Amino acid sequence: MRNYKTILGLLLLTGTVFSCSTVKVSDTWKDIDASNIKSKDILVVSKSEDNTIRERFEKDMVTQLNSKGFNATESITKYPDLKPIKEGNVNELRKLGNSLLDQGYEVVVLTSLRDIEEYTTTVTSSSTYSVNTFPVHYHRRGYHRSFYRGFGTIYVDGGPSETITSNNKKYILETLVYDLTMPEDEQLLTIITSEVDNPETLGTTSNDFSKQMVKQLSK
Repeated sequence: MRNYKTILGLLLLTGTVFSCSTVKVSDTWKDIDASNIKSKDILVVSKSEDNTIRERFEKDMVTQLNSKGFNATESITKYPDLKPIKEGNVNELRKLGNSLLDQGYEVVVLTSLRDIEEYTTTVTSSSTYSVNTFPVHYHRRGYHRSFYRGFGTIYVDGGPSETITSNNKKYILETLVYDLTMPEDEQLLTIITSEVDNPETLGTTSNDFSKQMVKQLSK
């Protein structure tokens, strides 16, 4: 008969490895202290074809920003049909930027999915553990210092040994902060790259992600 403690230990370890939704900031770049945008009106944009995801990420980000003294609005309430503009169409992108300025939005906080990695995790009752990763799709583009060009490139997953293998996903997100009042080649203020490992629920992931982003912007 299998030892009860062995089974319990395996279940606890499996739950720790497979069930935790974590958001980790992996890289940041700042041209200026982003906290300087507190005095400006901010539009939060999460690029996703799924409006449920877009709405939740934007609302959570706005809630966290405003709780720290920023003045932010989610784009889905003002621009529900906002769509990416074809890359290279600078005139249309300028029109969008000017339209946002006319509406009083000086800063854009833009989040997009830039990479997905799938990996398998293997756990045994003896607590051995291995990870194998491989990229599913990723095409790195150069960063654009101008919002008008950058927005067009964005589109917002002891005892007998027992082995359990699970397929998992890591999502790489990028958050870009643009100041539309600056000259075009100086508009990009901040780049924050974050990893969401094997997310469990939309609500938990969105809330954790927003807290991490606002923590970075408040530094």
